[in-house]
Amino acid sequence: MLRLRLIFGFSLAGLIIGLMLVDARLSEQSAQTSGSEPAGGLERWLRHGAICAALLSVLVLLAARELVRFARAEGYHPSATLAEAGAVALVLAPYVSFNWSAGHPSADTIILPLLAILLALAFLRQALLRRTQQAFTNVATTMFIVVYLGGLSHFLCRLRMEVGGKLGVLLLLYSMFIVKMTDTGAYFTGRYLGRHKLIAWLSPGKTWEGLIGGILVALVCAVGIGYWLNRAWLSPRLAWEHPLIWLGLFGLMIAGLSIAGDLCASLLKRDAAVKDSGTALPGLGGVLDVLDSPLLAAPAAWLFWTHLLRVSAGG
Repeated sequence: MLRLRLIFGFSLAGLIIGLMLVDARLSEQSAQTSGSEPAGGLERWLRHGAICAALLSVLVLLAARELVRFARAEGYHPSATLAEAGAVALVLAPYVSFNWSAGHPSADTIILPLLAILLALAFLRQALLRRTQQAFTNVATTMFIVVYLGGLSHFLCRLRMEVGGKLGVLLLLYSMFIVKMTDTGAYFTGRYLGRHKLIAWLSPGKTWEGLIGGILVALVCAVGIGYWLNRAWLSPRLAWEHPLIWLGLFGLMIAGLSIAGDLCASLLKRDAAVKDSGTALPGLGGVLDVLDSPLLAAPAAWLFWTHLLRVSAGG
């Protein structure tokens, strides 16, 4: 099982990183030919975040299907179509906003109207069923899936688009690498050194030793890789004092939220009486098992890079 987990995990990571590097390359080529590029042309849409947006959309769509199955196993009846389409729409909002406005992202202006439309459609769907039973839970469950998956994953796409260019891809990959290193450190530390249960009633396999190991691995990776990233890419654009302290704080923040995201997903899986969210990914479980940790970390990573440090590819 461990061997299968490692083989498939590294293969999936390699595929995702490869696709994102292609996305970065396309953005880099676009920057070199920006003078001749049509402001709203198809080429612009393909070169500015199309691969990232498509990849996130597929992952969120598959994870939404798993959550719909969870909900139905508990006797709820969310709208699968609305939950899946709504989650994907929130993910795509930064990509559409950036390219529609020719590089001046304004995703905030469409998020609330989009959520309002989805809520209205959820009520309309319940009304068309002509049933008042479980109307509250059905509408609420539909919107929960939309916000939990689409609303949180939205910030991954938003980080990529608002920082922009190759740098946006690198910061997204760096942030998510810290998330996955937290998972990896916690898994192996807990597997070989774990003695004291963290929250036995919620996730029996997690231990305090695993928690500490995950945080330490994340901290080392955040500082080590972040130091290179700062010297190679950030320092010309960003004048920040004591970068190692900032990188350490970033690592601690992402590690803590990564672990919290994993526990939140465990809460949902425990309620649905399943260990893994699915079998789509051999050795890893379902798509939600891969996305759970990044979900809570995504808004924090976006906030850190775009608002606290105000990094952008443009300068």
